[in-house]
Amino acid sequence: MEKQEYILPVTYVKCAFCTAKNHCAACGGELTGDLRAKTGVEDAAVDLLAHTVRIKTGLTQTDIEDLLEGMGLMAD
Repeated sequence: MEKQEYILPVTYVKCAFCTAKNHCAACGGELTGDLRAKTGVEDAAVDLLAHTVRIKTGLTQTDIEDLLEGMGLMAD
């Protein structure tokens, strides 16, 4: 399956990394690592300050949204 790169606007609805709920670069780094480890994801970058996710994958748009939702990110 051909890989495609998407840039999606997102809102962080669940913070599993910071009890103060600071949506910062550190949380984005943790989420980036988790997303890159997911099956079907070739590359990814989460930027919570810019409210974006860049993902290179062969997954469908629906599968990407489900994957992000499972990580506490809602595609806008």
